[in-house]
Amino acid sequence: MTNRPQSNLMEMCIRGRDYREDYDFEMFGEEIAVQLGALPDENFLPVAGFLKQHLGMDEEEAIEQVEDAKKESSDGSIDIGKMDTEFVVAMQKAAIHGIKGSYDDDSNVIEHDEEEARQMVEMMVGGYSVEIGGKVLEISGDVRDATSFRGTRGSV
Repeated sequence: MTNRPQSNLMEMCIRGRDYREDYDFEMFGEEIAVQLGALPDENFLPVAGFLKQHLGMDEEEAIEQVEDAKKESSDGSIDIGKMDTEFVVAMQKAAIHGIKGSYDDDSNVIEHDEEEARQMVEMMVGGYSVEIGGKVLEISGDVRDATSFRGTRGSV
């Protein structure tokens, strides 16, 4: 893979909406790296609200469900056939809004708009879209946590 800098909470706090984090996974035996971003409130709140109202879970519980589904599999892949359809759709929406880019063979960033991300998610087979959606929710939660550093405006 490429040598990309690791993220930290301070970088999340400073960059906010423009923060990006690389997520590497294997799909069909090939290493894939996508660039993910935190969901802005206009995308995060509908997903979180749906999870809470219709499925009785918060985003942390959704992330745990994705992680548990990966652990259940012998090869680390998620079987979406064992998951609630509404949950899968919610995770796919998070993935669509969270995918910001990918890398070409020369490790150059290729930015993706929402329509391109939607097409990518629609073409994914199995639980990759759910896995990415869980990671997007995790990043989104981390960014919210990063805004409450001591010594910054509005901090505790």
